[in-house]
Amino acid sequence: MIIDIHSHIRRLGDNQKKAEEELLFDMQRNHVDFRVVSCLDGGSVEENNEYISAFVSRHPDKLAGCAVINPKEKDCVAQCEKALSMPGMKMIELQPLRHGYYPDHCEGVEEVINAAEKMGAAVKVFTGMGANGMPQQWIKHVERHPHTSFIFLHMGCFDYGYGCVDLASRYPNVYLETSNQYEVQILKKSISAAPREKLLFGSSYPERLTRCSLDVYDMFHMDEEWKADVFGGNADRLLHLWEKK
Repeated sequence: MIIDIHSHIRRLGDNQKKAEEELLFDMQRNHVDFRVVSCLDGGSVEENNEYISAFVSRHPDKLAGCAVINPKEKDCVAQCEKALSMPGMKMIELQPLRHGYYPDHCEGVEEVINAAEKMGAAVKVFTGMGANGMPQQWIKHVERHPHTSFIFLHMGCFDYGYGCVDLASRYPNVYLETSNQYEVQILKKSISAAPREKLLFGSSYPERLTRCSLDVYDMFHMDEEWKADVFGGNADRLLHLWEKK
């Protein structure tokens, strides 16, 4: 079982059906059983989340939705509550690099996380690249919400990968998503220093090739039990995303 906990779909107007078919075909070709999808482009935050709910609801055995929330918007809490109430939506995603805020200084961040916590949703957060991509900027929220699962996207990328692994080892509610991380030494550290249950496979499709994201750990010759946990078992146990029909 392979669960891809982080992917996107672009809104392409008249070509949207083609984008959806390509996403599903990519899953089939790479033997991905279940995929969490969010939308960053093509409309307003609210419109994109509504689209994602409609899309994943047509494929409940293969897809779950992730709502992107901009905590700078005045109605961010209402948007979070609305999005998580829609069919198929399982978690939220915060993107400070895209929306232009610092996680430890934007008041809306804490308000949105409060709303997500009340609704039992996990929180995916961007880490890596830039002054507002530091994993440490999320720690005050991690400490205030010990019962909320925080998924640090891209494992801090190249800039902050080493420290990101340390935080996952230190905080029980911090998890690491694997996409867009290709630094060998950081990957080695994630294997040796982070508890195995903290690693969650993500592809970052279509910005990254799913095959590359799946193969990135092959150089380390991990055993089948390790692969089963990282590529699906951990996500299934953490979030109960997929139940075989």
